[in-house]
Amino acid sequence: MSRDGTRVVKNASILMATQLITWALSLLLIVFLPRYLGAAAVGQFAIAGSIWAIMGMLMGFGMDTLLMKEIARNPERTPQLVGTAVILRVILFLLSCGIVAVYMQLMAYTATTVNIIWIIGLSIFITQLGLACLAALQGLEAMHYSSLAGIISKAFNTGLGIAVVLLGYGVYTIGFVYVTSALISTVLLFVFLRRFYKPQFYLQIAPTLAMCRVSFPYLMSGLGLILYGQVDVLIISSLINAQETGWYAAASQLFGTLLFIPVVFTTAVFPVVTRTYANAPDALPKILRKTFDLMLLVSVPIGLGIFVVAQQGVTLLLGSGFTQSGPILAVMGIVLIFTYQNVLIGQFLISTDRQNAWTIVMVVAAIITIPLDLVLVPWCQREFGNGAIAGALSFIVTELGMVFVGIWLLPKGSLGWSNGVTATRIIIAGLAMTGAAWWVRDMFIAIPVIVGAITYIGMIVVLRVVPREDIALFKEMAQGIIRKLRRREPEPVGITGV
Repeated sequence: MSRDGTRVVKNASILMATQLITWALSLLLIVFLPRYLGAAAVGQFAIAGSIWAIMGMLMGFGMDTLLMKEIARNPERTPQLVGTAVILRVILFLLSCGIVAVYMQLMAYTATTVNIIWIIGLSIFITQLGLACLAALQGLEAMHYSSLAGIISKAFNTGLGIAVVLLGYGVYTIGFVYVTSALISTVLLFVFLRRFYKPQFYLQIAPTLAMCRVSFPYLMSGLGLILYGQVDVLIISSLINAQETGWYAAASQLFGTLLFIPVVFTTAVFPVVTRTYANAPDALPKILRKTFDLMLLVSVPIGLGIFVVAQQGVTLLLGSGFTQSGPILAVMGIVLIFTYQNVLIGQFLISTDRQNAWTIVMVVAAIITIPLDLVLVPWCQREFGNGAIAGALSFIVTELGMVFVGIWLLPKGSLGWSNGVTATRIIIAGLAMTGAAWWVRDMFIAIPVIVGAITYIGMIVVLRVVPREDIALFKEMAQGIIRKLRRREPEPVGITGV
């Protein structure tokens, strides 16, 4: 394997390991905090998080991607680029504070919600300063430093967050835990960056305006993604109350923890797709078809399984105070199937230089979400006594639409009839699994999970969903992993064929 290929594999492995560790820590906190804070407090933090997620994107101004690219090409420019980015984020934070103050005045939030919004705003500001250093470290290909900072800060956030709740402290203390965690991460990133270059904190008007101009497309892309993910929380909170917003936020957080699977998968496959598109474009359709089938094979049982056991799972993990989050998470199980495909399609489009088209799709989806929520929230409130279900229903519409548009945007011939046949068989297997698990859904949660898993695997075998060549490939990969685990010294792995 070439030096560049080895570096790509190493960096991807570090990122995947970090994802798994931080995912486990995040899940622990997501499960623990709602039981002690209650739905209303969770809703208040969700409102604050959504507001500052949007403002944080404005503060970053899309410069992180630019920093990574420019520093990777010209490392000697690191001090100037990072220093300019940090000063610009300070200026944009002050502007963001004015926008947030006006928005809170219009929404007439309670005093507690307002205070939480400002505390979370401070943590996001500190985080944005650290992200400039993080982008520089990634541009310098020092992934181990950025991963170490992420793991340390996440572990601190989880441990201290659980501790202060057990000691009986209130919501403000939880907010300052986030601030402290952000400060630890930013300090570590800054210290690690100084091992390579010392940032120069001075502002030059012409270079700064040039950076903003080049970063603007990345800003619009990021805003589209953030608005699409956060607008539901803001609309739900404006039409109903913090408690129902908390129900939605709790279900959404549990849903979000499951997205690490396609993220890890696309992180590993992204370099391969990018190189294939550049060096052997004729081989790209085969990779796309295989990965699309694999993602569907994984997403269908997870999504339909969540649909069946959501009510039990929410009560078990979060407590009886979040019973109303069950129906929301059940609908999000259906959403998850489409979301997995969209994560994959989005990465493929970026790999094949179609990122601008995907950005437009994200922006349109965010815009469509607004009228959907305005119609569905009152209807769900009237019909089910839970307006927050509307957020999940609107996601079904937008995510499904994005799947169709995304497939249309893929290079011609990327997917074929074979994918349609495989998808049909997988869906049949998933429906059979759902039917079997549904009959025992009221039993202890492990029972429907086991019944569903056995049924799905059995149907996959009967319907011959996985080709023999893929089974042989999986066996070879498993044997290779076992051989490597048995050896003390790692051996080089050759990859032949596509």
